[in-house]
Amino acid sequence: MAVVVSILALQGSYNEHMAALRRIGAKGVEVRKPEQLLGLDSLIIPGGESTTMAKLANYHNLFPALREFVSAGKPVWGTCAGLIFLANKAVGQKTGGQELVGGLDCTVHRNFFGSQLQSFETELSVPMLAEKEGGNHTCRGVFIRAPAILEVGADVEVLADCPVPAGRPSITISSGEGLEDEVYSKDRVIVAVRQGNILATAFHPELTSDSRWHRLFLDMDKESQSRALSALSLSASSSEAGAVEKNKPLDLPIFE
Repeated sequence: MAVVVSILALQGSYNEHMAALRRIGAKGVEVRKPEQLLGLDSLIIPGGESTTMAKLANYHNLFPALREFVSAGKPVWGTCAGLIFLANKAVGQKTGGQELVGGLDCTVHRNFFGSQLQSFETELSVPMLAEKEGGNHTCRGVFIRAPAILEVGADVEVLADCPVPAGRPSITISSGEGLEDEVYSKDRVIVAVRQGNILATAFHPELTSDSRWHRLFLDMDKESQSRALSALSLSASSSEAGAVEKNKPLDLPIFE
């Protein structure tokens, strides 16, 4: 039976993710309403126009269901706009900002690499991906009006970074009320991370023939289901032990 992965299909490259999953023998299921998430074990939030996706998610009242899905520990992968959705904090947003799902301990810049005209492709060093899924230690990164991750928390594993483009205008990170803003001055920027059940990439693996990112996500799904089955088995064993103890006849004292 094919592994089933739900894909948020409000806007963006969800069809490309569906095709990528088919190539590795998995099945994608389109999700547009909260009730469609029920009974599903994993979710991809694709790239697209993040503000438009947020407006559509609000219209369909999806944000509470998406947050519950993430907090339940089910595997979730965000690509490009999906990364923005999953971040706990986003900067560089349009006036008024947008609602976020959250769950990923990072600060993301919504449009770090510039406009559509500044879209590009590059080779990324991905030793962890090669270790887990085989193949080369690099992958092709397709960046389309892409975000980037400026900061990550201690529990976030960095999977890939790339050089900051030459001539990139300075970026200011707001440190909060009463604190001095910080200018991003590093020469490299993070573009792929994992934190527990959350995978996030600033680029579009679904637009390449490299299926390793999708296979990595399916492995996360399998690991999650295996843990769930183990927990269920342990719970059942404890219940059975309790039932046996409850039904055990009382040992009466023997007087000689």
